[in-house]
Amino acid sequence: MKDMYSSLIELGYTQNQIDEMDIIYHMKLLAHRKANRKTKGKGKQSNQSQVTIDQIPGF
Repeated sequence: MKDMYSSLIELGYTQNQIDEMDIIYHMKLLAHRKANRKTKGKGKQSNQSQVTIDQIPGF
């Protein structure tokens, strides 16, 4: 949780803005973006390795 707060602060959010946001929605949105990036790359060869959840900012 601290990593997520830290990442959001680095992106320019204030502590009050983070406290007011819907964290569950934010995490679902990050997961959705990650899933869309994976599906866009299907069928194409990629030199990128898999990304674990620990490597995603905000998780």
